[in-house]
Amino acid sequence: MDHKKEKTPLIAKVLPLLILAFVFIAGCRNNFDNLNGRVFLYKDSVYEFTAGFDKDTLFYIMKDARRPFFHKTTFKKKKVDDSTFIITVKDKPKFWDKDTWEIVVTDDKGFRSKESGNYYNLYSDSLIVKKAPEFQ
Repeated sequence: MDHKKEKTPLIAKVLPLLILAFVFIAGCRNNFDNLNGRVFLYKDSVYEFTAGFDKDTLFYIMKDARRPFFHKTTFKKKKVDDSTFIITVKDKPKFWDKDTWEIVVTDDKGFRSKESGNYYNLYSDSLIVKKAPEFQ
């Protein structure tokens, strides 16, 4: 009896490993990563709130009809679930009640403050990278 060995194509052997690797790598990235390096804005009739995230630093501006209040502090994030995060700031802004801020990252276009329900939209000007003119 002549038994022929069936040869499985290489792609059929490697494809499941590639899919598994992709799922693993995609799982390592979380929704909070969408905020890094971007600026977000919430605006109502009286107030304007701006939040910028840069690695471990939060830049926060509260502006009313009189003047803006600027704050810069380092923060740590704690993941609650896939989209909810608790941000704990090192130095609490004077206009915050506590040193934590719970946010829900909806997508790469914005997030919602869990307490107030305010939705912070991606500030489109933060996507424009301008090159400074070179001096001669």
